[in-house]
Amino acid sequence: MGNDFIQRATDDLRAAHNQGLGATDLGRLAKEVLGPAFGPVSFVGAFRSAFGIPIDVLQRALAWQGFNFGGSVISDEEFTDLLAEWINDPGGK
Repeated sequence: MGNDFIQRATDDLRAAHNQGLGATDLGRLAKEVLGPAFGPVSFVGAFRSAFGIPIDVLQRALAWQGFNFGGSVISDEEFTDLLAEWINDPGGK
């Protein structure tokens, strides 16, 4: 997976956010766009590049139930709240 792949995902995430998608929808979009390459490293790379979210925050976001990475799980609401400083969630949830 090269930088071009992450850049395409970054561009898609920014465009979707500009169209009103909130954190959980953006998380689902990241999984879709990154496809088989989706994982902790690609998620962190794409979201950090797209929104400037600090790595420590993104590491906590990896526990989101929508990612299914195992370990302790955070809900949609917790995921949205965690990223709210960087991703204004127009859905309000």
